[in-house]
Amino acid sequence: MAIIVDRDTNKKIKLPEIVRQPYQLTANFVKFNFSAGENRVIVRILQRIKVHQEIDYNPQIDLDGNISLQFHYRDLILDTTNTKERLDDTFVSLREKTLPISSKMTVDGKEEDSVKLVGVIEKPEWTVSRSHVKLNLDAGFYGFLTDLSKGYTEYIAESSFNLTGTYNIKFYYYIRQWFSQGGRTVHSLEQFRKELEIPDSKYKNNTSSAFKQKIIDPAKKMLDEIADVSFNYTDIKRGRKTVGFSFKFYKTNNKSPVRHNVERVEEIFALLDANFKLSKEDKSRLIGIMNKYQFTFLKTLINTHYFDISENYDKMGDLPNAVNKVILDNYDHLFQKEAS
Repeated sequence: MAIIVDRDTNKKIKLPEIVRQPYQLTANFVKFNFSAGENRVIVRILQRIKVHQEIDYNPQIDLDGNISLQFHYRDLILDTTNTKERLDDTFVSLREKTLPISSKMTVDGKEEDSVKLVGVIEKPEWTVSRSHVKLNLDAGFYGFLTDLSKGYTEYIAESSFNLTGTYNIKFYYYIRQWFSQGGRTVHSLEQFRKELEIPDSKYKNNTSSAFKQKIIDPAKKMLDEIADVSFNYTDIKRGRKTVGFSFKFYKTNNKSPVRHNVERVEEIFALLDANFKLSKEDKSRLIGIMNKYQFTFLKTLINTHYFDISENYDKMGDLPNAVNKVILDNYDHLFQKEAS
């Protein structure tokens, strides 16, 4: 469970593991190209709102009609990074993304129903030391986030928070959007493009293969290793040609992700960095493995099976998969006993 400190009271706040968001917001997660950084900010906002609901907190609305939430900058980024400067770009892009919110408008002295376009956040404000940031939410948007009467999506906050890659994030919410139905059949490539909001200009050649190689397979790999839900899929064929996909969703065996001590994360990376070039995705997936098998086990595994990992990597070209293979080849029976 993530813990943050309330800057006003200096008290620690335990953020809930499970969050709920309006179904309409889930649909917009798929529609918008939310970056990993944008997604993390929204997850933290939803966690804070749930805390407010649990303690029956009535937020204060300022003169501009906004509600403020304050965060230490580290609460909004991964343990593996310390680049607070990127948060500025994240805040700018979130302000530019708008949602239609039902509202009221006075016209010629009469109140009428209206639709107000509001930014996901309004006017972010940093302390001079840049240690804390205040995010303002439009009061109407805050009300939208707390109104679950028209349906909601429930998910593990840290699973979503730890994801990287726009399409991996989209796929996570795509699964959550349809999870209650057990799966989703996409009868045409055009339907898949539309439901995942893939631009017409992308993957125009060898479309079905490109969708699998660039979107579906990478998403499955990351969700299997990090998230609480994932999927299997089969091709829908017409003759020899793939025309669509059939997805079956399932819950993974991954434990609820935890926020690791930064020094421990860096220690794992340091063990591998000498001989392997770690990408951002590699680091994120390695944290997923650490979540699943714990820090001490992973550290011991790397020290005792380093050459096995290296040999697997030479064959596979994928470091997290190389680590996983060593685990499955040598210790899978232990974890199967634990599960039973």
